[in-house]
This record gives sequence, C-alpha cells and structure tokens, in this order.
Amino acid sequence: MGFTLPPEFELSYAAEPVIDLYSFGPWRIPAGLLDEMHSRAARLVEDPRVSEWTVDSQRGFREPHNGIATTLDGMLGFLLGSCAVRSGYWGEMVFAVTDPFRSSELTPSRPRWNFVRGQDGRWRPPGWALMETAGTDRDRRATALVMLRECVDVFAGFEPIEARRAALAKLIDDRAADEAEHEWDLTAPIEEFADRWGDFADSKIVDVLPELSGPVGYLTWAADGFVAIHRTLAGAVGGDKVATAIARLLLAAGVKFAPSALVASLGIDLLTAVEAQMQELAGDFDTNEWKDATVRWLVRAAIDGHLAHCRTWLDMARRLDGASYGVPNRAQTRYGNQSSSVPVHDFEESLRSMVTRRRVINSIAKAHAIGDGDALLIGDEPEPHEVAALSIVGQPELKAAIIGAAESGGAAIRLLIAGPAGTGKGVAVDMVADAFRGVGAVEPTRWLPAAMFADRSVGSSIELLRREVDACAGKRVLVVDGLDELLTSSEVDNSVGRELLRLLDEHKGLDVIALCSENGHRAVYDANPALAREFRTAVTYDLDEPTFADLFRRKVVRLGGTVDDETVAAAGTRLAGIRPFRNLRNGHLVSAFANDAVTAARARTDNTAATVTADDLPTEVAGAASEIGDPMGELDALVGLDSIKEEVRLLRAEAAAFELRREAGIVVRPPTRHLAFLGNPGTGKTTVARLLARIYSSVGMLSSGHLVEVSRADLIGRYIGQTAPMVRAAVERALGGVLFIDEAYALTPPDSYRDFGHEAVATLVKLMEDHRNDLMVIVAGYGDEMARFLASNPGLESRFARQLEFPDYSNVELVTIFEAMIVESGLVLADGVVERVAGIVGRMKRGNGFGNARAMRHLIDSILGQQAIRLTSSNMKPDVDELRLVRVEDVRDSAPERDEPSTGLYL
Repeated sequence: MGFTLPPEFELSYAAEPVIDLYSFGPWRIPAGLLDEMHSRAARLVEDPRVSEWTVDSQRGFREPHNGIATTLDGMLGFLLGSCAVRSGYWGEMVFAVTDPFRSSELTPSRPRWNFVRGQDGRWRPPGWALMETAGTDRDRRATALVMLRECVDVFAGFEPIEARRAALAKLIDDRAADEAEHEWDLTAPIEEFADRWGDFADSKIVDVLPELSGPVGYLTWAADGFVAIHRTLAGAVGGDKVATAIARLLLAAGVKFAPSALVASLGIDLLTAVEAQMQELAGDFDTNEWKDATVRWLVRAAIDGHLAHCRTWLDMARRLDGASYGVPNRAQTRYGNQSSSVPVHDFEESLRSMVTRRRVINSIAKAHAIGDGDALLIGDEPEPHEVAALSIVGQPELKAAIIGAAESGGAAIRLLIAGPAGTGKGVAVDMVADAFRGVGAVEPTRWLPAAMFADRSVGSSIELLRREVDACAGKRVLVVDGLDELLTSSEVDNSVGRELLRLLDEHKGLDVIALCSENGHRAVYDANPALAREFRTAVTYDLDEPTFADLFRRKVVRLGGTVDDETVAAAGTRLAGIRPFRNLRNGHLVSAFANDAVTAARARTDNTAATVTADDLPTEVAGAASEIGDPMGELDALVGLDSIKEEVRLLRAEAAAFELRREAGIVVRPPTRHLAFLGNPGTGKTTVARLLARIYSSVGMLSSGHLVEVSRADLIGRYIGQTAPMVRAAVERALGGVLFIDEAYALTPPDSYRDFGHEAVATLVKLMEDHRNDLMVIVAGYGDEMARFLASNPGLESRFARQLEFPDYSNVELVTIFEAMIVESGLVLADGVVERVAGIVGRMKRGNGFGNARAMRHLIDSILGQQAIRLTSSNMKPDVDELRLVRVEDVRDSAPERDEPSTGLYL
C-alpha cells in the first residue's frame, strides 16, 4: 500500500523534538525552550510575594504549597485544550515544565511515540489554587491575580498555544482594567469565579477559548465542529451518516443516553435520530470493533489525500467524547485524563507503519554491525543506550540471514533461528527491534511464547494466534519463541501450524522471527514443510574457544575494565573447558565469567577500571552447580550393590573410550545413554543415578552432571494440552544431566487410555531423540511393572535396552546400612543394639515391594520415638551424651510397617 505524507505533516512522524497538537499542527520545540519555561515557573514558585502562603489541599505538589505550581500545571493543560489531541515524539515532554514540582516520584518525561494524550477540562480561569491560598484577604487576592497574570507569561514562546495564551492574558488584563469586576474578584466566593469569568469574556476570546462558555457551551462547540468535519469527510470518501457516527462515538465513550444539551447544536430532529441509533446499536455494540473500523476508514481517507481532515475529525471526536461524558460538569475522558475511546494512537501507528516500512529494512542494513565492531555481548540484556551497539560474533548463518533480510528490497522479515541458548538468537531479535524502534515503533517486537498455548483448545489457540498477528501486522515484529515446541507439543499443533501458514499468506507484510531450540528447524520442517519454507533459516552453534575469547574481551571492556591478549587467550581456553549448566552456556556463560573476573580484579586493586589478569579468572562460574569429590569413590563406598558397581564401571569405561575415539577422529556409535533401573524401593537407584550423572559429566558425555527427579505427577496434566509442556519442562531442566523418572510404570497404568500417560511417553521419546547428545534418562521401578511399561511404546524398549537390576540387600548389608544411618544422624549405639536390630531385620518379611534401606529409615524413626519417650519420662534433664545414645530398650521387637517416601543415601 503506497502512501506519501503531505509535507506539512512530515514532522508528525519524525523522531525529533516535535509536539503535535492536532488543532495547530506539528511544531519543532526550540532547543532550551522547555528548560527556560521551567526556570520561569521555578522563579514564580519561589517568589517572596507568596513565600508565606500555604494550604493543605495542595499536597500533590512539593513545598511551598502556595498555589503557584498547582496553577501552572492546570493552566498548561487548559492552554493545550480540553480533551484536545496532543501527540508527537516530544508530546509528553511539554509537562516537563511542571512535573518536577509534583510531590510524587513521577517517571521522568521522555521522548516516545506512544504518548497520545488529551487533557481534560478540570481547569478554567482563574483556577482555584491561588484564590484558595489567598483566602478572603483583599490584598492577598490582589497579589494572587497579579501572580496569575505572570503565570500566563511562563508559557510565552510556545507557538502551538500562543493564540490561546494571548487570549487568556487579555481576559485577565480586561478584568483588571474593569473596576467593578476587579472589585468582585477581590471579594467573591471561589466557586463562582469560573462562570463569572466565562460570562465576562468577549466573543473573540471565547472563539479562541471555547471552554469559557462552560460545559454545555463547550459540548455545543465540539458537536458543531464534529458534525461539520464528519460531513466533509464522509462526503469525500463515504462513511456513516452523522446521526450514526455520533451515536457510535457516544456509546464508545460510555455515554448511555445522548445529552439533551446537544439539542442546541444538532437540533431536535438530528438529536432524536441520534437517540434512536443509540438504542438500536447499544445491544451488541463493541467498542473495540468500532475503533478498528474507524481506524480503517480514516486510514483509507488519509491515503486518498484527506489526512488533514482525518486529524480534525479525531480532534473533534475526542473533544465531543470528553464533553459528552463529562456534562453537566467539565469535559473529561472515559478513563481519566490520559485516555479515550477515540482511536488516535491506533490511527497514528497505522500511518507510521506505512510511511516507515522500507526505512526499517534499511535501518537493519545500517545497524547490522554484525562483524567485528565494538559490540554487545551475545546473551546480554541490552541497556537502552546500548541497543545500537548490538552485534553477533561468529554464527555465519545468522549473519547471512540478517543481511539477506536487509537486502530483500522491503519484503517482510521472515527468519527462523534455531540453536542452543546463548548463541545470538536474542541479539538478532534485538537488532531487528532496534531498527523498528529507530523509525518510530513504540513496541517494536511482540513476543508470543509457545507456553501461551498450553491448556488451550484448538479454537482458543487459533483465536490467540489471530489476535497476536492482527496486533503486529504492519506495526511490529511478531517473535514466536519456541515454534518447534508449538508445532510438536499437543493436540492443537497441526491446527496452529496450518493457521500460521494461512496468516503469513494473508498478511504479506507481517514480520515474523521464529526462535527454536537446537535442531528445532528440523522439527518445524517435519511438522509442516510448507510453513518451514516461509522462513529464511539460520542455525547457530555452540561457541568455540576463539569466539569465547573474543566475547570475553568485549565484555570486560563494556564493564569498564582492561585485559591483555595473554589473559584473553587464557579466558577462552578456560571457558571452553567449563561445563555448561542448563542455559548458563555460550554467551550467557561468558557474561557470568567476565563479571566474576572483573569483580575479582576490582576487589584486588580497589579500582573500578581495573586490569583483569589470569589470576582473576574464575575456575568455575558463580551459581553453576558443581559436585566436589570422586563419584567412583563414592560408588565404591556404598554398601553392597556389587553387580551394579560392576555395571557402572563398564558404563564409565565405554563412555570414556567413546570420548577418546571421538577426539581422535574415529567415528563410532555412541554408547547407550538411557537406562532402566529395576528393583524394590530403597535399593540405591536414586543414589546410583545421581552418581552416574556426575560420572558421565566427568568423562564429557554430559555437560553439567546434575539430576532432576520426577514422577507421574510432574509429567501428566489433568486437561488437554497440559501434558506435553510438563514433559518438555522436565526435560529442559534436566538438559546436560540426568532425568530420573521414579515409578515410571505409573505413566501407563492398565487403564491409561483414560488419561494422558501415552502422550507423556510419546513426548518423552521424541525429546530423548532431540536431545540425544546431552541428556540421559533413567526410568526406575519394580521389575514386572517396568517390563509392562517398556512394552507400552515401540520406542521405549529400544531406547532403554540396557537394564540394571538392583537386588534386595542382605540382612548383613541392611544392618550395615542401619549403622551408617545412625552415624549420619549423629547418634551412638549402646552395646546390644546392633544385635537387637539384626534380629529384627532377620524377621522382616521379604518380597515384592520390600523397603530395603527405606525399612531401615523407618526402623530408626521408630527407635527415635521410643528414645524420646524415655528421655522425657525422667524428672532429670538428660545431658548431651544421653541425648545421643540409643539404648537396647529403645529398639522395639518390630518396626511399624509403612512405605512412605524418604530421603537418604540408599534410597
């Protein structure tokens, strides 16, 4: 859609110090004018003539509470126009003149696009603040009127309001020159001032300041203007009849009945028609639909050459909106003094997107800086002043994709970026966002995470997708975070993929960036090849040692430090050797590593601009999980489990040999990672799984070596759409380590057709394949039940081909475990206790479900309970030794039979 701005409105869409009052037009604010106006205001606030004046009702402003700051703030809003449209890149900055006087900590005024404001009509001259502070004292009233006139001069030089400022100054001067009116001002009640001053103003002043005519008069003036401009615009491009247009405007403003005061402007026949239309439309009237339709109508009119009329229509509509909503009191907008149902902001965004479309692509080409310049580190969150410095180091495919988008001749951006965390995906989005921001996009990106589709039906998911696309088309970039997850996660995936493909075809100008996990581009292609072909694909990879070093240097410099080449090289080597932990990898890892190094250098030198040396480089990154000790030694120290220990040694040897062959360039099939642990509770399955994670990490088969333990409740949802995201979340937490699924057979019980267990298993099997290089899954449970579970899905048995059977502990081993638990608890056994326990263990019933080490934990709990009874039964306070001592009488002949989950070394 082609559109060229008329020259007189080019400033309206320039990211420059411009205020755009629709009633005046865009105006560049001279450098220093706002500061000068604030200085004038500050001198009046501190004026000695009113230094002793104060009143409690003005606590919204800083001291002194003499009425000056309150008057200046209200007067500025009045001069801008009651409910008049104020826009422009510096549209908010005008109130930097008075906001510093407020007592609340306001967010500083700043240049921005999304500030489209219409002041309400709360202030009418002479205002209440100065008169209230002056009270009934004649001399103070006279001083207040003089100060009021000087307040008007604060705003001299601000051209868009100059005519109104001059009219207000003349009104004050005329009343001062009229002896009778001046005398009235010195004695009259404050609440009568506004009407008296309005009645006194001559017609020339009222023509410029229609608010002086009072609420009804202003409503009439706004209605006259709206009717005139609507007839002009509708006559040029078509549109609603006047009665229908007014009815819809009033309904959108929250007005239930047409104000009877409109009869002065509309006449009885037109007012009756408006009332009839309001009654007819009210039942199913939707404000948002009206706003959308109005924007489309106005945009078409603007394209046809009627932009000036469109702006006047919006300005008068907003004034009529506020006057109708406020009558019989002052004009006000529906949601307070900064909002309205009239879609000024949406109209401006639509126009801005049309006039800046090609410039966005050019800005990407200019700002891509994706090579070797000073750059923001991959993985960092950019500060606002750093956005322009974004760059991508390494990642040639990603660079090529962004350059390709920049050279596409203005076509929509369609990028699919797949890769591990911290490899520049987020920086690429920020670069595109920066380009959009540079040409006026207020919200340059809109993120749509795959998780937003969880728990939704097909219809609800498609509705969400359409709504997000509509919010972005022609305005901002839609970022689909986790497209691969979205297309493979639930029952709605195929439908959402097809709908996204249709929307991309419908909205040719829709800019979309899809982010995927490692190998996610393949998942997208497998799920919907046609959709995948809509995107330019870029794959990112884990960083190598030189890139680590380069990024480390950049980060140190950005943190204010310095570093020599030798230290940079050492940092690259050390970073390449640090095991990643979850998403603390690649660029994220460099950021944390450099922060720790610079912090150490500053602590060593007591200098914020310290030089980082090799001694400052951390050996591990703060916050990363690390296990100290020898996992094989800890395995050997476990009681019993001889066959399991031998299997683990074999697994370790296979893994180590594989890594050696891979380093030597010998291509061999990797050893089986995933395992099934079979056996009764309490036989050490969780402990061995945790040790295996660390063992595999030590030989390079896993990147972090942590363990995530889950059960059925963590993986299966209650409703459609919940299960797959839950499984995916568990896998993501376990990446780099071991996912341990206890009682895995519970995922597919005999009646599992009634729940989502099979969906959980299918999702798990797929994710095991997707993350086969850095994930180990161990499923555990009873032998027979696990056999049924592994047979429930064709992919399970092949992936868990290696099964380790954990035998029950012997009686002697259980007694040894009992003694170890006692020592771990800080207790001491009296003579005869071990023998007593051995007798109890010998009489325990064995069989399927026997608790093993868990039974020993239960026995200790029972013993501690008996000990507590013995200790508290005596009148004498026991000493520390007695508190730690377990006597024979504390051991009952049989422990209570229970099988509650517990924690401990052998569980």
